[in-house]
Amino acid sequence: MERRKRAVAIAAAGAVAVLVAATLARCSAARSASATDAGTSGATAAQTTTDTAGSDAGGSAGETGEAGSCASALESREWMGADDASERLTASGGRIVETDGTNTYTSSYRVTEDSAGSCELSITRADGTVVQATATITGDGDDARLRCEQLQVAFDWVPAPTDGEVRVTGVDDEYLSLVGGDETALDAAVRLWVSMHVPGASEAAFDGEVFLDTNEDRVTATFTCDDPGRTVVSVEWSGGAFSVTG
Repeated sequence: MERRKRAVAIAAAGAVAVLVAATLARCSAARSASATDAGTSGATAAQTTTDTAGSDAGGSAGETGEAGSCASALESREWMGADDASERLTASGGRIVETDGTNTYTSSYRVTEDSAGSCELSITRADGTVVQATATITGDGDDARLRCEQLQVAFDWVPAPTDGEVRVTGVDDEYLSLVGGDETALDAAVRLWVSMHVPGASEAAFDGEVFLDTNEDRVTATFTCDDPGRTVVSVEWSGGAFSVTG
């Protein structure tokens, strides 16, 4: 009887040991699974955070660039004097052309600094003078306003209307060689004067005649407009600048 009791006690002790071992194994497995899930969740959250940050950074970079460039805005259109519609300004390809409706001034430039609201320019005028200029642009579209105190014709500018463009035609290389080869400034001077003073004209054609004044170092040419009255425009080049009269 004692042997049987002892055997039963040993069996019971073994069962308890097996139960404890099984319980410990389940707890260990649960802890491992929990740790694995936590690690996976943390890694996923970290990856999500990284991806989101990268996307946001990429989006921010994409939203700047040309849209945030003062120099690009300056070069994207023709500008008109805020107080005088006869004053015009264009900047493109490293060249600034300003006119007050009669005289035209041409300068070269390079952009030294650029940001969303302002840009720094190094401007070389026709006489060789170099000035450091700051241009600021506020507003958007037709409400934009340009200010630069180092320009020669005016300081404040607004976008010029784009309707009613006048074409300048027939200009040849021989004529251009006598006026410094500056077709951009010639075109701007004639186009602006005709658009302001000859309402019915859409074209001003070079007549092919040039008058030289060697004593005054002056070159004069004529252009005929296509308005009903066939208005003749006189263009004079002297001292590196164009002036237009009718």
